[in-house]
Amino acid sequence: MERHAFKEWASSIEATVDKKLSKWLKGPRIENGEAIHYGWQYEQTHMLLDIFWEDGKETVSFTYVSPRTTQRFTWHGLDANVEDRIMDRVGNLAMSTLHPYQDQHRRKGDGQGS
Repeated sequence: MERHAFKEWASSIEATVDKKLSKWLKGPRIENGEAIHYGWQYEQTHMLLDIFWEDGKETVSFTYVSPRTTQRFTWHGLDANVEDRIMDRVGNLAMSTLHPYQDQHRRKGDGQGS
């Protein structure tokens, strides 16, 4: 992938993620030659996206960090398949952050939380 195509691909990812994470605070975009770093924060939860470009070694690293869990994903190549995977992870993790699972069958005072 050429540098111009890389920048267009990364900008497209950024715009789409920005739309999905409209309630999240966006961090600064840091660009350093062959790498671009994006970050979003919602309360104590962070999503970090690093896109690395070098001929033949294009890689995307996605990290989700919350007080209870950390998840890391790495994909090779910058194509539509990787874009779909990024959007899938962003959507699922954002949903679980904004609307955490609550066990409806848990009773108060049973020792499993409040």
